[in-house]
Amino acid sequence: MQFPLTKVNEFFKSNGVKEGITSLWGDFGVGKTTLSLQTANLYALNKKKVLYIYTKPNFPSKKVNAIFENNLEDVLENIFFIHTTNFDEIFSFVFNLEFAVLDGLKTKNGTFHLIIIDSMTDLYRLELNHEKKEKNVILNYRLNQLLATLVNLKQKYEVGILVVNEVSRRTQEGQTYEVESGGNVMQYWVTNSIKIERTDVANNRRLILHRGNDNNTFLLNSMLTKCGFE
Repeated sequence: MQFPLTKVNEFFKSNGVKEGITSLWGDFGVGKTTLSLQTANLYALNKKKVLYIYTKPNFPSKKVNAIFENNLEDVLENIFFIHTTNFDEIFSFVFNLEFAVLDGLKTKNGTFHLIIIDSMTDLYRLELNHEKKEKNVILNYRLNQLLATLVNLKQKYEVGILVVNEVSRRTQEGQTYEVESGGNVMQYWVTNSIKIERTDVANNRRLILHRGNDNNTFLLNSMLTKCGFE
């Protein structure tokens, strides 16, 4: 995968990239969608097709306009936005993504080079119910299936997979710590990750990069502007 920040690319390529999914996660409003859109823009400028699946209620039109302001023609030609509003819908869509990839291979437009899902577990979490354990088991099973499908696309067709995810908090032995939403399911399938955190300086963000093939971590500071990370 290619990101708009040089040091991020250097870190993930320094020891090879294991086949799998890359996640981008953090608290609400830290800039996850902004970095995702920047990544999509980078691919579009290189004439590579991007499928961008957005699952939150309100499509981020202002962010899209700010980031793609000078590249609107490339965006319309190379980035395809899909807006889903419930977990069943995103599950069915992702489960059939292989057909979309294959169809792309047969057309002059070419196949997708990058698939972004923003956000991965929002709709899944809305359906979880502590009083309905059987339903939760089914949801976890379907989340596993969804992620397995994405890994298969990555391995079979060399499609980049970037999933945006939220923070979940766990308490163990009196200590509270942050993990990706989706718990063990996400941990099993995600290979590399980027966590975005706020700092004491306004608009300054800390990026925690984790490379799963050698369990290495790297810290990076970046400024978040109206047009994205710098």
